[in-house]
Parts: sequence; structure tokens; C-alpha cells
Amino acid sequence: MAQLSWTFKNQDAASYDFTSSVRYFTYTQGRRSVLDNYAGGRATITMANDNGQVAAASLAYRQRVFIRCSGSITFRGWVLGIDYNDTPTGAASTATISLGDAWVLAGQQIAESQFLGYNDYQINEIALLQFYTGQFTQAAQTSSIRGALTYAGDWATRLNEIVASDRGAFQPVLGIHTYFPLLYLQYQNATAYSFGRTPSASVIGYQSLDRVEAIGNETYVNSAQVTPEDLATQTHTNSQASTFGESTITVATLNTTTADGLNTARWIANSMASTTQQSFTIGVLDVAQTSLTNLESILQTVVNLELAYTVPGGSPTTERTLTEGVTVRGFNDRTEIEFYLSPFTYYNYFILDDAINGVLNSSRLGW
Repeated sequence: MAQLSWTFKNQDAASYDFTSSVRYFTYTQGRRSVLDNYAGGRATITMANDNGQVAAASLAYRQRVFIRCSGSITFRGWVLGIDYNDTPTGAASTATISLGDAWVLAGQQIAESQFLGYNDYQINEIALLQFYTGQFTQAAQTSSIRGALTYAGDWATRLNEIVASDRGAFQPVLGIHTYFPLLYLQYQNATAYSFGRTPSASVIGYQSLDRVEAIGNETYVNSAQVTPEDLATQTHTNSQASTFGESTITVATLNTTTADGLNTARWIANSMASTTQQSFTIGVLDVAQTSLTNLESILQTVVNLELAYTVPGGSPTTERTLTEGVTVRGFNDRTEIEFYLSPFTYYNYFILDDAINGVLNSSRLGW
């Protein structure tokens, strides 16, 4: 049975490799669903410290650590703290290293009346203004975001406001947080392999599947209140609200006009108004795969795959999904991975039942 290969290095200490001391580790990045804010990725690495291994690796506050899978970076983090578990004799002592990624640090850096000039490449601009530069990038320009304004607040909040305005998604590419605007997400679709029930050379097989359907204000929304910066709040309520009652969310955005804010509210209320639409969490085990190539690839450079599943008593179903986030747990004999997937319909730009993006009939969404 093949296993994923993991290595751990302190990049600020001559790339010191402390892999041999690691007992187990876990990290989480991204978000669980399309409406969640990005709260930052965190990792913990528990390592032997019976002979001062932590000191030897120069692991200390704000040291930069890279976690690699098969030689390629999957998590870039900075030491937030160390929990030492010392024994009376020192034998079997361990230490748990806590790491935070660039999102965590962005929430800790406050901008005071910082001028932001760009209105479609503001993520790149913010990446240059932070203490640790170059940790964020964008794959293409966003929709028009409020520029020429001063900003006072933490950078993580501003980045989340851009996502709320543009409706795209962040995905890690070799550990760099890369923003894919809504109109660009299609280019992250992979067709050479997929998630499925039975692993093969072209299928990443999952061992567990959780389906979440119609949770109000999380996976089901029929009304949205959008407040663009310094502008009046805009509200759109889908016709389903009169049947099921309102399921409303409030969103702060950087839309440039009230018309843009209203369009964003319509987009949210219409694209998420399906009581049968499901989001997914799948559990994947490396030792259960017939090939690790594709699993390594999706961990290193996040892509969006088709998911094949069968509802008990139902027929085989395939659905295009977007990878929102991931949790990885590494042990000596295996790696356990959870992928958090949203249906791609939440990101479809063409809405059939909407006056702004085109009207064909009263159906929900179309490709």
C-alpha cells in the first residue's frame, strides 16, 4: 500500500529538515462552504523532544515552516506557539508546534488609513502591503472593487470583503493563497480525474461521504441584504420566501454602486435558493488508493473535480464541485484527508431566473 510522503522544514533556519522527529500532524485550510468567511489555516505538528529536537530545529515564534507532500509545498505557516509536554526524565517528551498561515497573520496586521488604489487587482496590492509580502495573489482581475479609498482595519477582513463582492474563491497553489474570480473559476476544472466510490488511476476514491442539504443561511438562502462600503443597503428576496419563509444573510461588500450591490444580492438569493442542493464532505485515505499521483496533485495545486456518488436506494449521480477547503491528518501508517466541496451551481454565473443575468424561464440555474 502506497503512502503519501511528507516532509517538514524550518525555512528560516537554513531550511532545517525536522521530518525524522515528527510523530503526527494535521492542517486545515480554506473554508467549509461558499458563504463562509476565510478564517485562516492552522496546523499542528507533534514531534519528539526527548533530546532537544525543537531547539535543534530553531523552532520559535514566527519561524516559517513549510509542509511538503512529495516534495511540493502544501502548507506555508508561521509558528504561533509551542506546547511542551516534558516528562520528569526527559524520555518520551514531545512538543506540539502550532502554525498559522498567511490568512491568520493577515487578521493580526492592522492597516491605519491605508490608501488602496486598485479596483480590480486589490488582492495583489494588499499582498505587497503586508509584513510578509507575496503570500496572496489573484489569477485574474476581479469585478470592480472600491478603490481610491483609505482602509483602516485588519487585512483579512478586507480580503473577505473582496470575496463577498466578487463571489469567487481562494484556493492554495503550492501554499500561496490564490484568488480565482467568479468568471475565472471554470479554468480550475480538471477533467482527467475525479472523485468516486471506487479508486482507480483516474479516480480518487473516497471512504466516507457526508451530504448536507438545505441548512438555512448556510447552504440555503432566498434573501440577501448587501451593504456596499459607504452606500445604502440593497435587498433582494427570492419568490421562494413566500413559500418557505425567509432565509436571509447580510453581507458587507466593496461594490462600487448601489446597482452593483443589488446585483450581488440577486446573485446570492437566486443562486443558493434550492432546497435540494447539497454540499459535501468526503473522507479520503491515501493507503486505499490505487495511485497517489492525482491525490498529490490536488493537495499541491487545488483543482475542482467531478464527484460521483449514489444515494442509498437511488441511482448513480455525478456533480461538478468546487473544492472549498481541506483537512489533512498525517500518521506514521496513513494520511487521512477531508475535502469540503460545494456544488458548482453556487458559482454559475448565468442565472435563468434573474433580470440581470438573463431570463429564459423560472428554472433555477443553467451552465
